[in-house]
This record gives sequence, C-alpha cells and structure tokens, in this order.
Amino acid sequence: MKHLRWAKPVLGASTLVACLITGLIVTFRVIDVANGCADCGDPRHELGFSVDLRVLDETGRALPDASVRLHGAGENPVRLSTGPDGTVRLHALRGPAVAVVEAPDHLPEPVPLGAADAAAPVDVKLFARKANRFAMHSAGDVMFGRRYVTPDGGTPLIPPTAADRGAEHVVSAIAPVFSAADLRTVNLESVVSDMPPQQAYPRKRFILQSATSTTAGLRALGVDCAVLANNHSRDFGDQGVADTRAALGKAGIAMVGADATADGAAVPHRTSINGVSVGIAGFTSVDGDFVNGAYPTRSTPRPPDTTSDEAWQYEERNWGYTNGKVTLPTVPRRIGEAWQAYVRIGPDADHAALWASLVRVYPELQDWVARRGHGGAAEWDPATSPAQIAALAAQNQLTVVQLHAGFQFQDVASDNVRDMAHAAIDAGADVVIGHHPHVLQGLEWYRGRLIVYSLGNFVFDQNFLATFSSAVLRTVWEGDRLLEARLLPLELVNYRPVAVTGEAARRVLGQIWERGLVPAAASRDTTGAVRVQPRQAEPDTAPGQLVVERNTGRITTVAGPETTRKVTVPAGQVAELGVRAGDLTRPVAGDGVQVGRDLFGWGGFEDDTADGGVDAATHWHTDSSAEAWRTGPTPHGRGFLQLDAPPGGSVQTRAVARIALPRHRRYTAGGASRPLDPAPSYSMRAMVRGSSAGSAYFRFGVYHFDDSNPTEDPKSDLLTTITRAVDVPADGGWHQVSVDLSTADLDAADGTGNMVMMYAGVHRRSDGQSTSLEIDDVRFVEWRDANGMTGSFGSIDLARNTTSTSRELSTVVRAPS
Repeated sequence: MKHLRWAKPVLGASTLVACLITGLIVTFRVIDVANGCADCGDPRHELGFSVDLRVLDETGRALPDASVRLHGAGENPVRLSTGPDGTVRLHALRGPAVAVVEAPDHLPEPVPLGAADAAAPVDVKLFARKANRFAMHSAGDVMFGRRYVTPDGGTPLIPPTAADRGAEHVVSAIAPVFSAADLRTVNLESVVSDMPPQQAYPRKRFILQSATSTTAGLRALGVDCAVLANNHSRDFGDQGVADTRAALGKAGIAMVGADATADGAAVPHRTSINGVSVGIAGFTSVDGDFVNGAYPTRSTPRPPDTTSDEAWQYEERNWGYTNGKVTLPTVPRRIGEAWQAYVRIGPDADHAALWASLVRVYPELQDWVARRGHGGAAEWDPATSPAQIAALAAQNQLTVVQLHAGFQFQDVASDNVRDMAHAAIDAGADVVIGHHPHVLQGLEWYRGRLIVYSLGNFVFDQNFLATFSSAVLRTVWEGDRLLEARLLPLELVNYRPVAVTGEAARRVLGQIWERGLVPAAASRDTTGAVRVQPRQAEPDTAPGQLVVERNTGRITTVAGPETTRKVTVPAGQVAELGVRAGDLTRPVAGDGVQVGRDLFGWGGFEDDTADGGVDAATHWHTDSSAEAWRTGPTPHGRGFLQLDAPPGGSVQTRAVARIALPRHRRYTAGGASRPLDPAPSYSMRAMVRGSSAGSAYFRFGVYHFDDSNPTEDPKSDLLTTITRAVDVPADGGWHQVSVDLSTADLDAADGTGNMVMMYAGVHRRSDGQSTSLEIDDVRFVEWRDANGMTGSFGSIDLARNTTSTSRELSTVVRAPS
C-alpha cells in the first residue's frame, strides 16, 4: 500500500465523496439535486483532481521524505512529504498549482501541475547538490509602472500608497517558481525612482518608471542580479540611473549594465555560487541613434496633419560648434540636420564636448547608452565588447552574457542579435540570454553553447496578445558544464505572471520551438520595413529542440520524432489534423487545400493557469454578471463561457487584447523584399449552444497599428467594425459555426487591417424575452494555401478544402517529445 501523508485539502470545507477510479482519487462536492441548485454550473461545484508525484534522484532511485510545498489557492503553502517509495499524493486540487520539490542535499525543483497530470504519476528528478553545482533562473523584461499604477479601468494593481505590497502581489503566483534556484536574474527595463514625470528624458516615446518601493517585488522573486543594459535605464537621465542603482543597492540586489560612465556600465557582476565563480555581463545595441536618424531635415516636407506634439521637430534652432580643428557655423537647423552634422564631424571632435553642445539646443536627441560624456546602459561595441567578455571568462568558471537587442514584437531573432550572440560565445560566454522584443523567440545551440534569443515579458503591462506569453529559463550547472536547461512556460494574466499547464504550456513551448526552427532572421529591407528573411544556417549552429515533460520544456539538441500523415478533407469542409498543442506540422502537398493556425489560443476555457483561482476565462474580458465561466460536458472538454441576456437586454464579451494579423510571415532577402508565403484569409470558429435562434453574432474591430516612425507615438486606428450574424439552432445541442473574413474585409482606404479585436454577443430580442449563448473552442484562424507552406514547420492544426471535390492533404508532424 502506498505511503500517504494527508494535507488539508485545497478545496474549502464541505461534504466530500471519494471515488476510486483507475487508481486515482477524484473528489467532488455533493449536490442536492432534489432541492435544486441555482449554481450547479459554478466551477466550485465541479470535480477536483488529485496528482501523484514520484520523486527520484539522478540515478532513478526513489527519494523518501522529500518535501513538497504546494502553492495553490493563495493561502500558505501546503506541505507534504514523500513515503518510502518516493511518492506523495496531492489531494483535491481545485485547479492548477505549483509544487516546489526539495530534499536534503539536492537542488529544489519547481513543478507546475494541472488536471491532465492526474492521468499518471508525475516523475520529478532532483539533482544532487554536489560541489560546484547550482541552479540559475533567468527571466525577461520587468517593470512595475504605467498600467500597474494607472490602469485603463478599475483598481490599480500597484497603488501609489502601497506600491511595495502591490508589487509583491503582482508576482505572488510566480514567486515560488522563480525563487527556487540559487542565482536569479531579470532584465529590469525601468528606472526605479520617485522623480516627478517632468524630469523624464525629453520627447522619449516610452518612459518606464517604477516606484522605489517596488523593489519589494524583486525581493519577493528572489532576484539576485538585475540587468540594466537596456534602452530604458536612462529614461530619467543620469539621475535616473543613479536612483535605480541606489534603490537596488538598498534592497540588496546586485546590478549590471548601467552606470554614470561607460567604464562603470561595462563592469560585470561577479559572484560565487556553491564554489563556482560566475560572471554576468550585459550589453545593448538599442542606443537611440535610429530615432535621431529619422528626425526631419530641411528637405523633409511638413505633413499637413502634423499635431502640436510633433510640430517641434520642424522648428529651426540656432546651433554651431567650434573646438580645435572642428568648426561648424551657427545657423538655423532642424533637429535632423543637426544630427547629421554631428555624425559627419563626430570622428574629429571631442565627443563629450560636441554632444553637450548639441543637446543644450536639441535636448530631444536620444542617447540611451553610456558614452559621449554621460551615463546610461552598457553599449555593445563589436570592437570592444567581445574582449570584455573574454576577460570576464578568463577570470570566472561560468560566464553569462545578457543581450538587449533586436526588433520589438518580431517572433524571429534579428540578424544583428544573432551576430552579437555568436561573437559573445566565440569570446567565451557559456550561455547567452536575450531580451527587448517583448515576445518569445527561438532557441539555438552555437558551438555547444545555448542561446535563448528572447524570453518575452516577465512582469510587464503591454496590451497585445503576443506579449502575454513568457517563460523562465532554468539551467543547472556543474562548474561551466550545463547539466540541464529547461523552460517553464508562463502567461501574463491581467498583467500578473502565472505558470501554465496542460495545453497552454504545450502551446507556449510550441511557439518557442517553432521560432527556433525557422531558417530566417529579421532585418530591415531597403524600404525600412522589418521583414523576416531567409538566413543560411552558420557552421556550428543547430536549433534548440524541446522535450515536453511535466508542463515544462527540456531543451536538447535532438529533434523530436516525425510522422507522415494524410488527411482527407471533404469538399468545402474543414478538417482537424489531429495534432496536439505544441506539435509542429509541415504541409507536403495539398492541391485546393488551405492550412490553418489558431492565432488566439485561449478559446477552450479549460483551467490551465496556476494562479490560485478557479476561473478559466483567461484572456477574456468578462466584466458583467451576464458573462460567466461555467463547467459541464462540452465537445472538447468541460469549460465554456455563458452569456445571459436578460429580458429586453443584450450582452457582449470580447478578448482582452487585439490579435496581430501579419499579412506575410516570410520575405525575400535583399532590396525591397517580396512575400514568400501565400496571402492569408481568416475565420472565427466556435462551438455554440443557444436558448433561442436568430440573436447571436460575432463582431470584429479591425485596426491599423503603425509603429514604423520612431519619432512619433505609435498610431492605432480603428478602420472598421464588422458584425456577422451567427446561426445557433435552439435545440440544446452544440454546433460548429464559422465566420469568414478576407483581407478585403479588413482593409480600408485609411490603411491595412493588421490587428483585430474579437467579440461575441447576443442582441436584444424584439419580443423582449431573455436569451443565452454558450461558446467554446473559439479560434481565430489564419488560412494559407498548403502548397505555399511546405518550407517549414508551424503550429498548424486545421485544413480547409476550397474546392467542390474531396481533397487530400499530406503532412509531416513533429512532436516535441
């Protein structure tokens, strides 16, 4: 009989019935059907689940008396321990949770757990804590300001009067995961200061500031080293850099990558972990010069719709400079002309004196790195940075390099960051960790060393769907030897990072895996547009591969298994490809067939987030009592969203964020690039069930988002709103519905539709009666011709026959484990 040690159930006190089903204990509340139950669809009345953990050492032997801290419902953690056979049962979980598994003389291991883990015991291997062994956690972009303090609506997560407690709450769900390591680093992309906003860098587009007391959030995460080598460390000038360093120092947090001078910014952080000397260096290539190069010159026509906030760029101001052999006459110049003059004479001038003269007249010129006589972030210089890394590697057993570079919101790494990462490893770096894109990017092995190009946002407030997915990189080291690298997938839910499980975990890991397999890089073409273009794989490089296990992704060099599949698609119909979330599919042939990928990912309404709550309407804006997450049998699980329109009323729900619609994903290299992939079309698909016919609809707010001009604030214009009726038979059954959209539907004279907000609703009935709509398996699908998509693997799970006869699609499917 298994050794069991009971802990208090995560569910609240109530009458419980236990049923033994195939060796698993399933608990549920007794519902008094005879007396009726107005809330029987409430998830708190639904089934819980239990999970068996089996804790093993590196040799596969059971570890008795291992400790398991279970973090679930926001209470104090439940503590359990394993029996003689190394197993422990976690009882009555009401939703996903995080277990931190520990044993004497072993490294702790964080383990996200979800309902799918009830199917079989979950094996957890613990590494022995030998000399020279330790675990390191690395995460992406962090800030505690802006929408955290002044939200678009509702109560701030970080109120100014209690910023310390607010920051701790923001990270409370992920803190047990991130802190379970010996060395923890984040990219702190914010000034930490209480300076007034009037002292921010003049005309910088995005100012990121976190209150000094929000260092409590970093302490709650256990952050040991904050990387400041980014384009926001100087958002309040040199005083902001000094304030940030002072705040971190007071909190006992080391820092690297920004200081009052270029020499100070380049100083690495050195520490010793379990007998291993570790050096951490940080650099950025995002310096502000690109912004300055985009300012108007005298020959630039002033647009007729120039706003008052942009008019200053067209002013002429008197500036000149004379020093030594440099003579520049004092004449009226626009800011762009002044910048061009600076660039021309810069090599012959005293940089500090010339820059000081220039910014006295044009303080709006941007410079975010430490140079030209002022402080800021550590600049990546291909002539000197590799030598600095080599010197660091010569003095330390393990060298970690963090790079802030690339293009924002691009899911494929850029040419320049790839070159930087390779140069860092050539110089002696043991691992390279990237940030700045604010979205996840891929993995690469170079000369046997790991590169993680972007971990996305860790604690951040951006409001595009693509910026919500993230990951923590866990690496286990023995000296400079990498024993294991693992990704722990996360999601920012209402701007709070939480671990994800089940299909959500596989989906996040699949994104990272796919983006590393693409033989391409992002770069600017001759028109200035950022395009993903083919890039030949370099010698000594290989894409990072993943093995999905216990809701995490172990990074390897070995590709997952491939299978060949054929799917027959009836005329005019849509067929499921039968792949799991996280699997990647490459079309081989399919005349008359389109392949589809879901751009949303959160329409299944299953609880996959370890956030301590019972709610799976993740990334849905359910702001009224008429919108509710419910559970019960559905064609694809147990969760669904219910919309109840009262008599004479209506109800509408929507996703929390806009979905990006890339018109093309791949382009030719060189010149004005041309698309390599077919043009897309789109569909919103869902399973629906209704109480009355003729009142349901899907709605789409179509936007043109333009961030191409670095001298202006991004523009987001609503181009059109499309409303389409949805036929829902009032027969009590679930039905598949679909609304198709072409690119012509999305475009307008004012711009190309490149983002969409997705809605579902129920109109007011003309007879004044109440009505309801239940929705599940909501997908926003991008379709492209299968024969034009044969070059690479992607997250493709649907096929659509566009002809009047049955067609066959041949594919190769690669699984991550």
